[in-house]
Amino acid sequence: MATLTNLRKATPVLVVDRIEPVVAFWKKLDLTVVAEARDQASEDGRLGFVILASQGVEIMYQTVASVRDDLLKSASVKEAVRSGPQQTTLFVEVNALAEIESKLQGETLIMPRRTTVYGTTELGYTDPAGNIVIFAEHVTADT
Repeated sequence: MATLTNLRKATPVLVVDRIEPVVAFWKKLDLTVVAEARDQASEDGRLGFVILASQGVEIMYQTVASVRDDLLKSASVKEAVRSGPQQTTLFVEVNALAEIESKLQGETLIMPRRTTVYGTTELGYTDPAGNIVIFAEHVTADT
């Protein structure tokens, strides 16, 4: 199999109307804000972009207004960028689902625990922006 020597890392950027509500969701799971930028068009100082990270996990959020400002300056890009928020489904591997359930009490559970054919136990939530976040714990075989 060929090695992709030029690719080092991939991080999702979730496009939302507002960032502040999703920061609280991820802080419950011990992610911290490591970088942020204010939305230049916002009169009330709202965030336009944020990076949340912890222990090798990194997630970025950017507002629709900030995406427009960044990407729609070029006429060739206009067709590729949606004008509103984009729902994303994010798959996150975890060590212990019980800890996730405990920390996300009160959040919107959309998929109760299930065991998959590919060897994970999963559950799913929506973040406050409406993105779907599936948390998965690998099932270990008894030996």
